[in-house]
Amino acid sequence: MMLFGKIKYSIQLISFLVSLVCNFVLIFLILNKSPKKMGSYKYLLVYFCCFSIFFSILDIIVEPYIHSHGSAMFMMMELRHLKFAPKFAYLLTTLLCGCFAISITTISIQFVFRYFAMERKGRISYFRGKWLIIWFLVPFITGTVWIIQDWIFLVPNDKMSEYISDTVFTNYGINVTDITYVGCLFYPPDENGIPQLDFKQLIGFLLFGFILSTTFWTVVIFGVKSYKLVRALPQHGESEYTYKLQSQLFKALVAQAFIPITFLFIPIGLLFTAPLIHLDFEPASFLVTIFYSMYPAVDPLPIMLIVADYREGLSELFDNLRGKRTNQIGSSYTDQQATSIS
Repeated sequence: MMLFGKIKYSIQLISFLVSLVCNFVLIFLILNKSPKKMGSYKYLLVYFCCFSIFFSILDIIVEPYIHSHGSAMFMMMELRHLKFAPKFAYLLTTLLCGCFAISITTISIQFVFRYFAMERKGRISYFRGKWLIIWFLVPFITGTVWIIQDWIFLVPNDKMSEYISDTVFTNYGINVTDITYVGCLFYPPDENGIPQLDFKQLIGFLLFGFILSTTFWTVVIFGVKSYKLVRALPQHGESEYTYKLQSQLFKALVAQAFIPITFLFIPIGLLFTAPLIHLDFEPASFLVTIFYSMYPAVDPLPIMLIVADYREGLSELFDNLRGKRTNQIGSSYTDQQATSIS
């Protein structure tokens, strides 16, 4: 249990540091190396980077454990110094859950933008001026709805605390009184100890599922449409530079979509659904916890490495840093020689 805790915290800490470095570097590249044809898309990318930084900070504060057991699924936070303020700890945990909703909504909006930009029918104007502000607000609205649903459907209660107490102590060595959690128990036992479906939890599951499925199918539908448009660009007389840029942006976006699908959509979706349909995914809980923390660290990598302007800017940045280091070493060596001669 101690080894698991150390491994988990080490991965979360490394992910936090990598996320800060990568996202700040990407913001610098976006603001200084973006081609003019990027238009307002670069503001969407900066917005996404800022959110990833917030996600990372919140994740290292909460240090979440995501777990599935029997007919229960939950994200828990060890109270430690917040034992006197469990409501505040619960708020932090719900905010981290809200980050999941914001993330999947933001990536779906990027797919809509790329499609509008490539179809050339004037609808890209909906991502300019006041419309751009509205698009920025949509993920926050989705995240807020998700958090409100947490407070309605997934609050800690005595039945669930009793149900998960043994698995929390067995797997993590923590008493259930020393944690707060966001979670659901689909089949709580009745007065006779017989599991019965909790329809309130089922309604909550359906509402969460609606947000998940809406964002997922938005990515799929607009991803397919964008792919068809990218392939048709040369036939419409677009310049080679435009074709390459749009292809790079689309490839980066596909990679960016693959990351949340791999690190968020599938693991969280399976872990959330398994208790409802009596599947045991408890052994996978550790991997889901790690994947959730790694997501903001790996998410900026595709756009940095696939888009040529950013890749060249990153290489130039490394060359400048290496050049300064070499000059410092050379200057120090010259000073030492001068001192030796004196």
